[in-house]
Amino acid sequence: MPESGALTQLVKAGRAPLSRWPARYPGRRAVGYLCSYVPEEMIHAAGFSPVRVRGSAAPLRQADAHLQSFTCALCRSTLDQLLDGKLSFLAGTVFAHTCDALQAQADLWRINAEEPQFVEVVMQPANLGAPAARPYLLAELERFLERLGPRQPAVADLQASIALYDETRRLVQALQEVRDRLSAADYFAIVDAVQVMPHEEANPLLSRLLEELRAAPPRPGGPRLFLAGAVLDEPRLLDLVDDLGARVAGDDLCSGSRHFSGQVGAGGDPLAALADYYLQRPPCPAKYLPGHDPGRHLAEQARAAGCDGVVFVVEKFCEPYAFDYALALPALEEAGLPHLMLEMEQTPSTEALRTRLQAFVEML
Repeated sequence: MPESGALTQLVKAGRAPLSRWPARYPGRRAVGYLCSYVPEEMIHAAGFSPVRVRGSAAPLRQADAHLQSFTCALCRSTLDQLLDGKLSFLAGTVFAHTCDALQAQADLWRINAEEPQFVEVVMQPANLGAPAARPYLLAELERFLERLGPRQPAVADLQASIALYDETRRLVQALQEVRDRLSAADYFAIVDAVQVMPHEEANPLLSRLLEELRAAPPRPGGPRLFLAGAVLDEPRLLDLVDDLGARVAGDDLCSGSRHFSGQVGAGGDPLAALADYYLQRPPCPAKYLPGHDPGRHLAEQARAAGCDGVVFVVEKFCEPYAFDYALALPALEEAGLPHLMLEMEQTPSTEALRTRLQAFVEML
């Protein structure tokens, strides 16, 4: 489709270095988060702008002095940004307990973050279906709310923030339906932008973009790919997909569609609504939800999106997603869905990625 103002602004925001955030959004106070299980609505209701801290392919300068080389690129890269002063504008950083690496990352963050930045961990239960999971999570959300600062949000503040973020989820879900009007690189740049922009600014841009996309024809393309994994911090992979003439027709990424799944609901008790949302949403591999079959869930999503094959984008040394990949294979084989696993490193070889991805696309 032709370039539009909304598209240009969103793509630019998604590709801007996070260190430029204060200049782009003056007068706002940012609080970083590294995981989709962090309740952004609570941070927003307390007067902050939640900003997702992401990894990059930039060479590491200081992180290797604090983390072993077998730690995933997300932890090493984000810690390196903190140590290099690129995240000094953050008023605080919030973690959620998922994998062991991120839990250890929270401790390193506390040690190395400059004052007055605060560091908090929301201890989400590991067994989401346990009888004690809901009361435990409710108590944890109440504790977290008290720790967010002297300005305690009222119920109306929390409900307003939930309504704002539910609107974002609705808009991104609508964007997924017309993602074939966009290149893979542009689509994920937009999704990245929504995770760093103040939602008061992102939502109107998304609404305008959706109107334009619905009036535009689909882009021509080859095989339809479904991406699965945790975070996708390597935009060059998306450029390769576009260069090879393939399309990303769907995804189950925690920095992609899974982050925007479902609705919380702004009515009633906001903390109870948030607890129920996090307990019932499709889980990441670091959580256990009784009755959830990761392979069947993935195959159903890929089929619903009309995809020809599944590409797993797995961070090297990310054990939860490596195990999830193994668990998903039987269901994909049964569904007749070809699959490819790409192991991503801190600075991956784009030529190696191109060779494997090109062979997969040609096979499809």
